[in-house]
Amino acid sequence: MSGTEQLLTVRGLRKYHRTAAGRVHAVDGVDLDIAPGEVLGLVGESGCGKSTLGRTLNGLDAAEEGSIRFQGAELVGLGRRALRPHRREMQMVFQDPFGSLNPRDSIGTILQDPLRVHAVGRRGERRSMAAALLERVGLRAADLDRYPHEFSGGQRQRISIARAIALRPRLVICDEAVSALDVSIQAQIVNLLRSLQQEFGLSYLFISHDLAVVGYLSDRIAVMYLGKIVEIGPKASLLERPRHPYTRALFSALPGRGGGRAERQALRGEPPSPLDPPQGCRFHPRCPMAVERCRVEPPAPRELAPGHAAACHLAA
Repeated sequence: MSGTEQLLTVRGLRKYHRTAAGRVHAVDGVDLDIAPGEVLGLVGESGCGKSTLGRTLNGLDAAEEGSIRFQGAELVGLGRRALRPHRREMQMVFQDPFGSLNPRDSIGTILQDPLRVHAVGRRGERRSMAAALLERVGLRAADLDRYPHEFSGGQRQRISIARAIALRPRLVICDEAVSALDVSIQAQIVNLLRSLQQEFGLSYLFISHDLAVVGYLSDRIAVMYLGKIVEIGPKASLLERPRHPYTRALFSALPGRGGGRAERQALRGEPPSPLDPPQGCRFHPRCPMAVERCRVEPPAPRELAPGHAAACHLAA
């Protein structure tokens, strides 16, 4: 699919965090696309840069280099005011629903704020719109006058989702949106997200460390390691035949994969520090297949099946 048909096109994106110890390579040359109505799952170990990528795409963190084209418009370099109309179309659901909801505001105020900021509806209409949003995510219109602390974690996440869809965005970035919830509640929230996606034609970037949830919800999956996308492809292709050694190790622990416990591929050691990433392939210090070339030459992504690419010298 060409870049002009994509909802989101990202090329060469870099975001560094500057600390007392040095520069953290959080997002280091990421390329990806999201099509209209598509769910792209993003997986990887904690600290690989998934959340920073989501925040940078949404403009919460400023990119250092690269391009973010959303609906054909370049977002990198835009000021806060110029970003506002684009952020209306690109919303975010965070991991901690309590931390992302102002405890001093009622639910009605929380849901009406984005409508007010973007001048959607008249003042008298916004409360009715907020009530309809609550009911759409499985809560009651009567809950508008309650406060975040009066709700369970799952209910608060429903409120966060209602806020995210209030402006009818094209893209919603879900950053570990179910990881803080009980398993039974996770299933309810994932089914709600799928229902909303089908009803409103939403696209999602679904960031998670839960491979089973990503496999259920996504159309395509991207695998991130130490600031880089190491593999990306259609869900079926990537789950059935992962090509990168890191992806194989991650997915071998999924139930029904790897042919049983004996064939699971444990990841060796800890990820290297993003303050000083390894030369060559960043996975080579933990890779059982690594050869000398892997230690000195960074691998470029190669398409190994239709739409399925991996950044590995040895992938076949």
